Amino acid sequence: MQLHIRQKQDPVTLYLERQKESYLSRAAQETPFYEAYYMQCIESTVADGYEMFLLDFSRENYFRANVERLDLESGKRFFKLAGIHHTIRVVRRRKKQLDWEEMSASMARVYELDEKERQMADILYRCASLYQSGFADLFARTTARYLFHTLEMTPQTLAFLLNFWYNSYSSFMASFVGYVPFHIRLQKASGS
Repeated sequence: MQLHIRQKQDPVTLYLERQKESYLSRAAQETPFYEAYYMQCIESTVADGYEMFLLDFSRENYFRANVERLDLESGKRFFKLAGIHHTIRVVRRRKKQLDWEEMSASMARVYELDEKERQMADILYRCASLYQSGFADLFARTTARYLFHTLEMTPQTLAFLLNFWYNSYSSFMASFVGYVPFHIRLQKASGS
């Protein structure tokens, strides 16, 4: 078992760490709040990546099942999906404090989203705003399609992806506000 993990670890580590450094350097160029937000998001995504691609042997683990298909492009997409998901969720939850246009522009710079990816993020945000109950399902299906071009999946795999994104956002936010509450981060960033 250990040998099997080591053989797979090198490419996964390469893709995750290469993207991490690239995205962190761009996040460092953002305003203080967005810098802190996206740096934590990136670090959290790396942890999710290691856990899902290497350590979680659940039967319906979509990521582990596709680890052989992981390459530099799908590694980038994994980070982009996490950034999009977490940004949509935080803006929806704190819509009086955060502006989608401003935050999505920062997200696009950090993750180097192209025009189609920006449009995808906008559509997903509109879905989350208008049909909140359908957002999780749509995002799970978008993940499968965008990451590894999967058109169909079992109900168990869909459930796995739904659970993954819920837990990913929850653990990210717990670490982001673990020591400094959200409203304090916003106040410090705005200088008030």
